[in-house]
Formats: sequence, C-alpha cells, structure tokens
Amino acid sequence: MSVVRVGFIGAGSMANAVHYPSVAELPEAELVAICDLDEGRLNSTADKYGVPKEHRYTDYQRMLERENLDAVYVIMPPNGLTPIVLDCLRAGKHVFIEKPPGCSSDEAWAMAEEAERQKVKTCVGFNRRYAAVYRHAKAKVFEFGTPSLAFAEFHKDMLGQGPYYGMSILRTDIIHAVDILRDLLGEPVEVYAHVWSHYERWQNSHNQFAALIRFDSGAVGILAASRTAGSRYERFEVHGKGISAYIRAPERAEIHRQGSEVEVVTDKQLTGTTDRRITYGYFDETRHFITCILRDEIPLTNFTDAARTMDLVERVERFALP
Repeated sequence: MSVVRVGFIGAGSMANAVHYPSVAELPEAELVAICDLDEGRLNSTADKYGVPKEHRYTDYQRMLERENLDAVYVIMPPNGLTPIVLDCLRAGKHVFIEKPPGCSSDEAWAMAEEAERQKVKTCVGFNRRYAAVYRHAKAKVFEFGTPSLAFAEFHKDMLGQGPYYGMSILRTDIIHAVDILRDLLGEPVEVYAHVWSHYERWQNSHNQFAALIRFDSGAVGILAASRTAGSRYERFEVHGKGISAYIRAPERAEIHRQGSEVEVVTDKQLTGTTDRRITYGYFDETRHFITCILRDEIPLTNFTDAARTMDLVERVERFALP
C-alpha cells in the first residue's frame, strides 16, 4: 500500500474545519467517499473536495459495502458513535474518531477490543498531544528524566450554556487535560477529586473539577477546570529534574532549565504558521495516523490508550457531589 484510501462518515463543521483539509493535503492519502445524512452538507463537502456523485452516500453501511476503503474517519458526536465505529471495524477498516471515544469507558473498551480482534489501526483526536509547542516542551523535559509533577488546567466561560451533547463536560471536553496528564505521567494508581457545581446547575454535568492523581511513575498530577470562568484558558506545566515547562498550547511554551536563561518557543517558530489546524496538532494527528497505517505501527492515541483516559475520567467523576 502506497496510498491510504479514506472514506468519511460525517461532513459537519468540525470535520470540514480540520479533518477533511488535513487528509486532502497528504499525498499518502486519497479521499474516496463521503457519507452524511444531511444531503446539503454531503454535497457541499463532496463538491469542495472533488468527490464524484457515485461516491456520495447517506447510508454508511452501503458505503462500506461498495467502496474499496482502507480507513474511515467517523466524525460525529459521541451519542450513537459506537455502533457505527464497530461496523467499520468489523468491515476491516482502520478508524479515526474525535474525542471522546464514546459516551462511557464501556463503549471505549468495546471499540478498543473490537479493533484488537480485527487487527486494524485506530486513532482518537486528542490533538493536544500533537501540538508543536507541547511536543517540543515535553521532549525537552524528558531529556532530563521522567517528570515528578504536572498540572493541567482547562477553563471556559460557559455560564448559561450547559454541557455538550447532554453529557458530563469532563467527558466531552476536559478529557483533553486528563489525557495530557496520562501522556506525561503514566497510569493512575490513586485518585482524589472534588467535582461540584457553582453559580448555576446543569443537567447531567457539574461545572467545577479539581483532582489530585498519583501515577505509577511516582509522579503526581493536578487537574483544575472551571466552566464558569471568565474566558477560555488552557495551560499545562510539567516539572522534571532541574527543568520545568509552562505550555499554552498551541501558541507558546516556556522552558526553564536550572542555571540557564528561559527558552521561549512559539507556534510560528516551530511550524512557520499560526493556523490552528497546523499548530494545534490536527494536521499532525492525521499525518501520524496515515503514516502508522503505511508502516504497520500502532498510533499514539489509539483506541486502547483512549479507553484508559476514559477510565481515569470516570474515576474522577466518582467524586461528584450530589
């Protein structure tokens, strides 16, 4: 295989903003077919990327039956995601999905276990892991050994809005910060958390989250997230042996080394652009997924790894107040 033949299930705003253009820009990938229930979105997207009418579908099962696909991007909300992904896996297709990997850890593990049975490659869009400033700063810290402490905070102004998809905001959004702690520190062995609501109450989700997590590496991670904050603010920090990194993905990172001047890196320095599709890791996660298919390697944010992140999310949620 020299080119990965890709089909899409979903032609919504997120898919069009980051995933379609990323696949289209890769010479190692070919966009072959598209499926969406909304014919307006389907045809608009297919026209944009030159997908012929005979390769446009409103029934994904028909697409799987008729098209010679190597991989499928299933870009849709978590509600109803799992059955579609399982069908793609059972058809022998490599699969990319957005976070979260289903509505629960049970769904995440069902997809991970089916992918293992079918021996296919999978990837979940935890794009922060692929962001240039994050990868650069992480690599510098790990040059000095494994970290001892990490902090992940992810706040937003969501007063009067409520959660996405009628689910816990920890699962649908703050999961990014939880995933970064796992990526930096390993697997959790002890979790203590406080999950509550303040200023307003939402149905099916609290809006304040704080957790202290001990990992198998011996390191400790701290999670803090408010969804009634003054603005969107995301930051990670990681401390190693004589080195610390303070990361505002995707724009900037500061690296503090013992006895040295502070190193400041920016998205534009590392990538040559400030386009968030590039700097925030969306393009690189697709390039990584396609490359892993061609090289027969396991993607970094595969379904099994993502299921472990969902497990940790649910461990934090167990501390939710009534």
